[in-house]
Formats: sequence, structure tokens, C-alpha cells
Amino acid sequence: MNSIIQPFMIGSEIYRQSSFGINHPLAIPRVSTVLDMTKALGWCDLGEYRTAPCAKPKLLQQFHSPNYITALQSIEYSQEVTAVERKIYNIGTLSNPVFSEMFQRPATSVGSSVLAAELVACGGRAYSLGGGLHHGMATHANGFCFLNDLVFAIRRLRSLGIQRVAYVDLDAHHCDGVEVAFESDNDLLIVSTHEALRWPYSGKLKDNSQDKRVNIPLPKACNDDEFLLIVDQVILPVIQRFAPEALLIQGGADALCDDPLSRMCLSNNVLWDTFTNLLELSDKVVLTGGGGYNPWAVARLWTGFWAIMCGRQLPSELNAPASSILRNLHWARKSKPEESVFQYFHDVPNKGIIRSEIQELLDYLKRVHLL
Repeated sequence: MNSIIQPFMIGSEIYRQSSFGINHPLAIPRVSTVLDMTKALGWCDLGEYRTAPCAKPKLLQQFHSPNYITALQSIEYSQEVTAVERKIYNIGTLSNPVFSEMFQRPATSVGSSVLAAELVACGGRAYSLGGGLHHGMATHANGFCFLNDLVFAIRRLRSLGIQRVAYVDLDAHHCDGVEVAFESDNDLLIVSTHEALRWPYSGKLKDNSQDKRVNIPLPKACNDDEFLLIVDQVILPVIQRFAPEALLIQGGADALCDDPLSRMCLSNNVLWDTFTNLLELSDKVVLTGGGGYNPWAVARLWTGFWAIMCGRQLPSELNAPASSILRNLHWARKSKPEESVFQYFHDVPNKGIIRSEIQELLDYLKRVHLL
């Protein structure tokens, strides 16, 4: 294991005990599975676990509108939403349903990411497992995100004297909520890799701005070699030049193969390699969760992120207890994955040719960002 500052993992049992509903993409267990996997692998002694606090309305109203926070609490209590509230706050929809912890769960995500920011302020690494709600808007819910913990994490870093922050979003969907919240902020570099022509249809190539916005809309079926080319020739050089005081990474898992909400085709290897390289760019790093709707893919990727944060070598084979946890997962979309998913940590690498559209994207980004 590398000589590194002891990292922190932040989680909560609220993610195990709550659900968006059986037909929602977030019906699958994610945070709870990662917590169980790290215990099964014997990795708990490598870091210090912290229970995420539930953020209070007073804090939440520093970004979200007071009327929205009040409505969110009221609807959670009554479990009823009026037609007017549905229209104003985008609650009670297929994407943002009414459920029993619809305020407490995202408020815990905010508390988790704020705590992570506090833990790394003097140097270190923290993993906010339930964070990554990058679509949340100030006045309404958006894309499964009732609140936006990432906004609060950035604001908390700023309040602790860390002004220059780089935010890297690895999710298959563009981070529209974060971008809108910091539209005129010149001390925040936002880097987003996302699938082109995918909801929320923001993060377009024309919206790139040197040392401020790096929007990378990738074509469907993006493979490992194509993604790594972009990382090596654009993402890492841009962040190095920006020289952030802290790094915030949204580690969404929905760009992996076999995720139902994207058509990208990355293996977990390429995201682990990217994360490893990003860790070298700052001594203050916050990692959050994010998208990811295939339970087996999310569990392996996010558990692997924790191993990398701890400086641990990822084993090639899963031990029996960890394998058993994966075998006991259920997903309405697919009965079981290939047997190798239960045996090995690493996906089979998805190597491929560099397509012309990737080369054209790369050339454009290098021109705009003077690389």
C-alpha cells in the first residue's frame, strides 16, 4: 500500500432502507452493497468510516429556494403532491417520485458531501458514497436528484479557504445542475465526459471555454482506448494547467457496458485508471457516487474506487464472501450477469480502434483549450 493520508468513507443506512420505488432505475441497492463488499473484502481497517449526517433545512436553503425545501419536507410527510406542486417542483413524476424518504435521503447525501469537503480541507481523501446528485436545481428536482450535494461540497470548500476547485464528472449524463449553479464562477473548472445526444442534452461541444468548461460529449459505443486518449491528451493536461487546490470527482458508473441508461461501452478498468491518474493532481480529493443502474457493475466499480483511494492493489479474483454478495443481488432488467462478474473484479477490457469522430472531437478540444 502506498504511503497516503488515511482516507474516509462516508455512508448511511438510509440508502439501504429507502427506495425510489420498485420500477425506478434507483430501485437497486448501491451504497449498501459497496459497504457490504468492503467489509467482505476486509478493507474496513484501511480507512475510517463516518456516518453521513442529514443536512438541515437552514443549510439547504443557502442554495435551494426556501419554498422548495419546505415543499419537499411537506410532501415527504404527507406522501401527497398537488398538481401545482408537481408542475412547480417537478416532484411526483416518473423520474422524481414521491417516496417515504424523499427529503431525508437527498439531505443525507448533502450532509455526506459537506462532511467529505470538511475532512479533506487540510489534505486527504474522502468518499461520499451517496453523493453525486449533479442534476439537482435550486428550485426543483431534476433527473432523480432532489437536491445537489456537489454544489454544497464546493461551497463548503470555499468557506474553508479553498478557492480554486476542479470538478470532474465521469457520469454518462452531463452535470447540468452543477454547471448552472456556478455559471459565472471563474475559479471552478468543470470537466464533464458524457454521452452525446443523451438527456439532459446540455454540455454541448460549443459550450467549451478555456480553463472554465471542458464539455466532452462522447459518441455512443465509446471504448476504453478512445476514452483514455481523451483523458491523457485533454483532461489531465487541462487540470494540471488549472492547478486546483482541491479536486472533486463525480464517479458515476453509468458509462460502463450494460448500463440501461446509456450506450457507452467502457470497462471498469478505464475508470479506475482515470481515477488513479486524477488522484495525482491534488492532495485534497473528494469522490462521490453518481449514476449507475446495473447493480453488479456499480458495486464492483465503486468498491474498486475505495481500494484505489486506500492505495490497495485491486485483487484479480473476488473472495467468497464478496462473490456471495454479488450473487444475491437482484435486478428486474436482467436475471444474472455472466459468471465472471461474480469471480473477478476487473471487466474484460473493451479495447478498440480510435474512430474518426473521436479524433475530430479530440482535435477540436485541443484547439479550444490550447493544448
